[in-house]
Amino acid sequence: MKPHTFTIQIDQPVAVVFNTLTDQSVFPEWVKAWGEGMVCEGEWAQGAHVSFFDRKQGGTKVIIDELVPNVLIKARHIAMVGPDNVEVEQMDATMAKWIGTLEEYYFTADTDSQTTLKVVMVADESFKEMMDLWPQALKYLKEICEAT
Repeated sequence: MKPHTFTIQIDQPVAVVFNTLTDQSVFPEWVKAWGEGMVCEGEWAQGAHVSFFDRKQGGTKVIIDELVPNVLIKARHIAMVGPDNVEVEQMDATMAKWIGTLEEYYFTADTDSQTTLKVVMVADESFKEMMDLWPQALKYLKEICEAT
């Protein structure tokens, strides 16, 4: 597992960035870097589960290990899910490598109207291509936040 760190400055208060990132209705717009049709289901709360998936191929489920609103979110990928958001029991080797991936978001208020968002993904090296799409996803998130 290797850490991958991505940072972006967004011209909005930290609460706007946090709320936009965790808004399930906006989720498909900023994660389209990985493909169209992605959805987010679950509760953004410490100890809760959130699934990120598409209705054709499925995706992944995380547990929120730590969440401090407007400060940080730490999640751990614990399962793969099918297109119906039901956990997949049979996994291939690639899917198994994704389990245990860490996904962390850090929100820093640079000023009252500017936020630095840092994303740290700790993932298997085989997911480098997926990690390389984070800058595009963060660009989409920035555009959405700044249009608010």
